[in-house]
Amino acid sequence: MLIRNIELEKQACMHVNWYELFRKDTIKSCIIPVPDDVLAYLRQDMLILPRECSNFTDVSTGEGFQTTHYDAFDEQFGGGSGDGGEPAEEEEEDDTEDEQQPTFPAFSQALKDALESLGGNAFLKTDWHCPKDAQWITLGQSLCVRDITDIYQLLKASSFSKEDFRERSTANDSGYHVVLKKWRDIHPGSEFRCFVRNRSLIAISPRHWPSYHEHIARERTEIVSDIVSLFKEKIKDTFPLKDYVFDVYRPGKDKVILMDFSLYGKGHSDSLAFDYDQLDDEALVATIEEEDEPEFRYLPNDCGIQPIKRNVYGFPQDFRNFFQGATTSSDNVEGDSNNLVNRLIEQCNLQQLHDNDES
Repeated sequence: MLIRNIELEKQACMHVNWYELFRKDTIKSCIIPVPDDVLAYLRQDMLILPRECSNFTDVSTGEGFQTTHYDAFDEQFGGGSGDGGEPAEEEEEDDTEDEQQPTFPAFSQALKDALESLGGNAFLKTDWHCPKDAQWITLGQSLCVRDITDIYQLLKASSFSKEDFRERSTANDSGYHVVLKKWRDIHPGSEFRCFVRNRSLIAISPRHWPSYHEHIARERTEIVSDIVSLFKEKIKDTFPLKDYVFDVYRPGKDKVILMDFSLYGKGHSDSLAFDYDQLDDEALVATIEEEDEPEFRYLPNDCGIQPIKRNVYGFPQDFRNFFQGATTSSDNVEGDSNNLVNRLIEQCNLQQLHDNDES
């Protein structure tokens, strides 16, 4: 068995390292390097926004509404006023407070310029992850950022982002980046995850598993054909790894957009409708002729409302711990999120059976 060099694999999957190779087949992006002082700030746990995030920020969006942000340092929001409305601290202490609030004018301006070049709305991610665990902090609980306040809030509140910003080995020292992608409203039934083993596309799963979408069953053949075409024509001989996972968005027939790359295997990328052990076994016996027909798993029927794994991050920690603690003896769990979702699915199925019995 070959020993994997995880650091080099992670380097290949960094957005900054594959974007230029697939610029014509992916969504327009702006990549902003993170300076050392900003990096130190983003690694800190304290959620204090930089001074550039103004007291009142009205952001007009393409959807026709505005968002307003407030600065907790402003005295009218309790930052320095007593009960009678008079300043509660001396002027010297106010100056000290201002000095404690960080400021990154050059980096913040680079973020503003990138947002403007992308039309005012963008999807935020770091080198490998998007801050999906922190989307609760934004208005509308969306990963669509409209100003630098949205960006700083998500980056500071996200554990995924902090993981990307931690210190790296010399084998994977390519700098740190914030990535802004031009915002697109993507139908959840049009995203797919593809699994590549030994440079062969062996499996495809809906990205938002488990959820039912009627059009998938109807367009199954066309979906597979379009994804296989993109893989063989654009990705297979260009991307440097032999084993990896890539995500795509298919807005319509004969149109597939590359979204991202990630590492293959347990602990690196969610296998969704598949199991990595099964995928490895099938890859060993796969033939060249089967490359045009990767296994495509999807829900063929509407099984009712199913928990979506990405929604796990919206659950309170004590609620997650309750479900995770119920299965601590299980050895066949890919991760905490898989564990929780499996328990939720089981509970939903039991409730459905109970409701059917009563009816």
